[in-house]
Amino acid sequence: MDKDLYSVLGVGEKATEDEIKKAYRKLARKYHPDANQGDKRAEEKFKEISDAYDILRDPEKRARYDDVRSGRAYFGGGGMPGGGFETPGGGFEGFEDLLSSLFGGGIGRSSRRQTPSGEVEVPFATAALGGRVEATIRLSRSCAVCGGAGGTGEKTCQACKGSGRRTEKRGAFSTMHPCPVCGGRGKVLTSACSSCGGTGRTTSNDRMIVDIPPGSSDGDLLRLRQPDGSSAILRLRVPPDRFFRREGLDIHCTITISAPRAALGTTMMIRTLEGRIKLRIPAGTQPGTVLRVPSRGVPSGGSRGDQFVHVEVSIRPPSGDSERRLWEQLLDHEGRLRRREAD
Repeated sequence: MDKDLYSVLGVGEKATEDEIKKAYRKLARKYHPDANQGDKRAEEKFKEISDAYDILRDPEKRARYDDVRSGRAYFGGGGMPGGGFETPGGGFEGFEDLLSSLFGGGIGRSSRRQTPSGEVEVPFATAALGGRVEATIRLSRSCAVCGGAGGTGEKTCQACKGSGRRTEKRGAFSTMHPCPVCGGRGKVLTSACSSCGGTGRTTSNDRMIVDIPPGSSDGDLLRLRQPDGSSAILRLRVPPDRFFRREGLDIHCTITISAPRAALGTTMMIRTLEGRIKLRIPAGTQPGTVLRVPSRGVPSGGSRGDQFVHVEVSIRPPSGDSERRLWEQLLDHEGRLRRREAD
């Protein structure tokens, strides 16, 4: 996310929590995929505002973001012109990469420099609450034949003259990169290993149990650390749920009740991310009423979103003469009440 998060939500940097929440809900209604079927731009916009809201609604994450935004997180108060950040090894990384490293916790929405080693489908509730899933991942390991050496014998790399580095000029800046021929070693092998082709590593498809962090979303990239210090990237696929939909840390759902139950009030069992609970429907509930169930949404840090239940009222035609007479009696009673009120 290269844009300023406050600009994404259309609020100022001094915005209160309520102002941020109000701005997010307004944009979420406008760009929600359910209201923009097939519109990829709206879908990307919805993800963008959801990501911004996830950070700005959390006081701890917001404070860390403000430090990154001002440059304090990396420079101790001094930012770099042009929005770039100098890495310890030289070169620059983008604002998005630094945000990912600070807020990811294993998740990196921007890890564009690494190709995912596989994909795993994560149930909606598991992605929201966190949990474990089984996945097939293409992993890279040290070659068992050559012990990771890649072969035998060495000679000086002629591409970098043994320095292991290549210097590249970009305008007024010079950047230094590992030599692509020798990989920064300054030496090349005289005889490559037949098993790994000189790379020192072999790949295989492995089944493993993966820990999914709470608040994960479709398309997130999960970095998996391996015992040898290397890492693999796994893309998460979170199919839509038939009952739930997610907006930031809040969960929304829709239920339908009959007209008599709406008028008289009732209690019914509804699904939450953690199982079914009893929900009281007040008497006189109108179509479009939204009931809030606190702390039943997505957890983030020390806080948690809510679940919002949208109520629809179903009015069907009378099924027979007896039911029709009951409705007619109710209609007559309503008419008498209105005449009495008019008098």
